[in-house]
Amino acid sequence: MESEIYESVSNYVHSDARIDPNVIMGNGNVIMEGVIIRAGVQLGDNNYFGPYCIIGDYAEKHGYFDKLGKVVIGSGNRFTKQVTIDSSTDGVTIIKDNCIFLKNSHQGHDARVDNNCIVSCNAVIGGHTRIGEFTNIGLGAVIHQRLHVPDHCMIGMNTTITKRTVMRPGRKLVGSPARDIGANER
Repeated sequence: MESEIYESVSNYVHSDARIDPNVIMGNGNVIMEGVIIRAGVQLGDNNYFGPYCIIGDYAEKHGYFDKLGKVVIGSGNRFTKQVTIDSSTDGVTIIKDNCIFLKNSHQGHDARVDNNCIVSCNAVIGGHTRIGEFTNIGLGAVIHQRLHVPDHCMIGMNTTITKRTVMRPGRKLVGSPARDIGANER
């Protein structure tokens, strides 16, 4: 038997989604089947969570496997299938507005993604990392924890951003380890 979608406040939540009663939600959010959203999560308006996303689950950090922190997600974001966003440890995990997270992408604990970013399939953002606005992270890219990727960068497919990677705003970075190959012209 096919599951039904039901309306709660002005959000659409699939009957097979699991939303903690302490989650704070704005309006116009769409939450599809299999989605898990834990306590400590705050959602803005008009976000889409595709099947089997896990938002605000325990941080993958020693000493935090049983402690939930905070996740704040702005408005107008799209999370396709099986996206994972970890809960914070000592701060807040943040996703600002109008971002797109594609299938199997992951944002680590206490990381921040600024406005209008794209995180492609299988990309991984390490904990305590900040991604500047209008940055595009390519398929399978990996970003080491505790880094700051500047605004308007393009991180190429399968690129590895290490703690030694030199990054400047508006640049294209490719390879493993990453190297700057020029301006990210639009």
